[in-house]
Amino acid sequence: MNIARVEYYFAEMLSILEMPNPEEWELDIVPNEWSTDPKHLNHGKLRIPQNIWYIGTANNDDSTFAIADKVYDRAQPINLDAKGIAFDAPDTPPMQISFTHLNAMFEEAFQYHPISKNNLAKIQKLDLWVIEKLRVAFGNRIMKQMNLFVPVYVACGGDELDGIDYVLATKVFRKFESLNIAMLRDEIKELANYLILLFGANTMTESVEYLNRLRKLF
Repeated sequence: MNIARVEYYFAEMLSILEMPNPEEWELDIVPNEWSTDPKHLNHGKLRIPQNIWYIGTANNDDSTFAIADKVYDRAQPINLDAKGIAFDAPDTPPMQISFTHLNAMFEEAFQYHPISKNNLAKIQKLDLWVIEKLRVAFGNRIMKQMNLFVPVYVACGGDELDGIDYVLATKVFRKFESLNIAMLRDEIKELANYLILLFGANTMTESVEYLNRLRKLF
């Protein structure tokens, strides 16, 4: 996706996906209406249905454009940092799941697996620490996404702290790459230690590993 600037060519879609009312998820295709228009093209606009997800790949090297924070903020990154190893996958029959059923499972996860008050309080402390030391804030959007992602992660069999760790590593601490890391090595080391102090030993491993790797790269 980043052989061109995502925030330019995907700008309208990024705005649409943030609208709380799905009825407003309409993409302008053409300025005029014709009798021969496709069935789902209404007044030159195409409704984006709820069962559509956008998945793209991007390289992280000097030959591509860096992805802007506002794009990362509206997406859920999946980092592929290890070399893929070939394997044989068993042949399984296809499965069809309606959006209504999937959304119902999401709603059930939100109801039965909300982030605990104890961990929410720790996240608040962490947010204040990062603002004070590094001038970077979590933001309401990321907190909203965390409150949606973590319950589903737990409902799928994951651990709550691991879900929080993943969001912090991929959506919050990734923002540090735009800072002057060479001048903030001590603060980033202190942050890694603070994470362990706040959440406990042998937790937040992905975030701690990322912060340590960041200190070595810059």
